[in-house]
Amino acid sequence: MSAQVGSTPVQAEFPPQTAAPQANFRWLWRYLVRYKWSAILSITSGMIGGAATAAGPYFIGRVIDDLRRGEGIDRIGMDIFIFLGISLLVTIAFFGQRLYSGYVAYSVDISIRSDLFGNLLTLDQGFYQRHPVGDLISRMHSDIENIWRLMAITFTRIGSAVFTLFTAFILLAVVNLPLALVVFVTLSISTRFQFWAGKALTPMFEKVQDQAGVMSALVQDSVSGIQTIKTFHREAGAAQKYAAANREYRQRWLYFRRRNEPVGMLPNMISETTAGIVVLFGGILTLNGAMSLGNFAQFLIYLNYISQALLQIGTIYQRFQTTRGALRRLTPLLSIPGIRDAADAQPLPSPQGAITLEKVSVDLWGKRLLKDISLHIPAGKTVAFVGPTGCGKTLLVSLLARILDPVEGRILIDSVDVRQIRLSDLRQAVAYVPQNTFLFSQPLHFNVKMSRENLENEALLRAVLIAGVAKDLPQLPNGIDTLVGERGVMLSGGQKQRVAIARALVHEPAILVLDDALSSVDTHTAAEILANLRQVLRTRTSIIIAHRVATVKDADCIYVMDDGRIVEQGNHDELIALNQRYARMVERELREETEKDFENE
Repeated sequence: MSAQVGSTPVQAEFPPQTAAPQANFRWLWRYLVRYKWSAILSITSGMIGGAATAAGPYFIGRVIDDLRRGEGIDRIGMDIFIFLGISLLVTIAFFGQRLYSGYVAYSVDISIRSDLFGNLLTLDQGFYQRHPVGDLISRMHSDIENIWRLMAITFTRIGSAVFTLFTAFILLAVVNLPLALVVFVTLSISTRFQFWAGKALTPMFEKVQDQAGVMSALVQDSVSGIQTIKTFHREAGAAQKYAAANREYRQRWLYFRRRNEPVGMLPNMISETTAGIVVLFGGILTLNGAMSLGNFAQFLIYLNYISQALLQIGTIYQRFQTTRGALRRLTPLLSIPGIRDAADAQPLPSPQGAITLEKVSVDLWGKRLLKDISLHIPAGKTVAFVGPTGCGKTLLVSLLARILDPVEGRILIDSVDVRQIRLSDLRQAVAYVPQNTFLFSQPLHFNVKMSRENLENEALLRAVLIAGVAKDLPQLPNGIDTLVGERGVMLSGGQKQRVAIARALVHEPAILVLDDALSSVDTHTAAEILANLRQVLRTRTSIIIAHRVATVKDADCIYVMDDGRIVEQGNHDELIALNQRYARMVERELREETEKDFENE
């Protein structure tokens, strides 16, 4: 386990970074294609329903004219029978439209949510440092919901609305072509203006959603840090900050609505304008005998149908514009992970746990934090890293499971560059127990066996016993089935760390990393856990990061770090004999313990 210098590292070659996909309507189209038959059936049903709906007033007008002319009951009855048949066809067609449109909307929604969530799980720490959790929740909920709304309204209304317009204009032209052209020109100009005005709404709505993300982030931070807020009596400050964000959200929403509502009212304005034209010119034509009363009635009924169809198309267009903004906010969630499998990544079926670092350097935030580190740890050995806070210990061990990659040099496990190992196999080989433990709001046993859901109870209880969790179970309401609460709030810091150790043990890794994993337990408990772990540590490569000398003194090799470099190495006795940094750490710890014992007396 000596440091290795002088070798020239060979960098692995990887395929060039490809551009992340953009969440736009072309991207959305790929989801629609998956459910194309349901989409086609929905639109087709709507087309049939729209055409049948538009045909209804034609027969109403015929009945009116037949009655005025005194036609026989046979002719009138036939028209009424056809009208009733059309009504039945409309009912069946619109039922199919709603059925299949719902299937498309919900299927696309579920597929997008699943794909985006799956991609979020692959992204590295840098992404989550740039995007607050609350904002991500807002994007996953509100922005995807906007896509669902567009899908639902589009496939519920587009087919019927378009064919209602199409059929109505044809039938109007058959009845009276000049008046039909007047209606068409009026509606075309007004609708074109509505579409033009709607484009300006997209950036406004995007700002509303951005502020909604800010508010979600504030709620998430406040709930997660509620104990800190209460401890420092910052309830009023947190409430004021949220109130300010809420006021900003209100201002942005009102700004959007004040401009959106006039655009939304345009279809009604169009309808009223067109109605006036039809009543004026149609009434004159009817009085002059150029158009029958039945034709005039047809025009008035068609006008209502056309107005409803235009209202539906206008609503779809508004949803289209707001969805455009929502898609832009979803684009970051499609980011390509910086750390991913190489094109020729290979499996690691039976890892032994030998670790080699060759001239490894790491840059973060524009600063070099690890500098030219080389070392070798044989499989099955226990090593420790000590040093002052911020010297790079945690950063160094995070390279093993590729939480991040070095900018220079390489890391090998069993003589294979970790960048050439499949991530799934690599992370199966390495178990990491951090100082700050995260527990899910699930029963305690779930948090222990999350990496092996089918773990047998005997193995579960063994891990709980070794990690020192067993002695705490009688104190918990439901023992090992106790719900630990949000982030493990039901447990103390020491209990959470012991649960994390048990979780790592059931993972059965070839490499076990304990990153100050006993910092929240007292010295006596830490000694007990280490004694229980001793047999486990002998069967795998173990890396211990600690500030207590008692935790690391039995390691096969101890590396002392300072300012991103390894400055000393050796076992406990060898480092004491050097009488340098490590020896001073031991001396300082003994002095502190002596003073503490003196104070207790």
